[in-house]
Amino acid sequence: MRFLDNNPRITRHSANPDGRDFIVGDLHGCRAMLDGLLAQVSFDTGKDRLFSVGDLVDRGPPSSTVNLATH
Repeated sequence: MRFLDNNPRITRHSANPDGRDFIVGDLHGCRAMLDGLLAQVSFDTGKDRLFSVGDLVDRGPPSSTVNLATH
């Protein structure tokens, strides 16, 4: 996939040998739902990584807290 090699929108991350990687999209500000799902999988902030692929805020209450959770 040579066309992806120089695309500034593509970010590559090294492997996560100590934890798990989770990819989420379309959060739409639903922080409580995200927290609940992360609790269900026993998300470990010291080892696991969460990648958001878009639509973080705009609908759910309170959308601004989603930005804080993803940093």
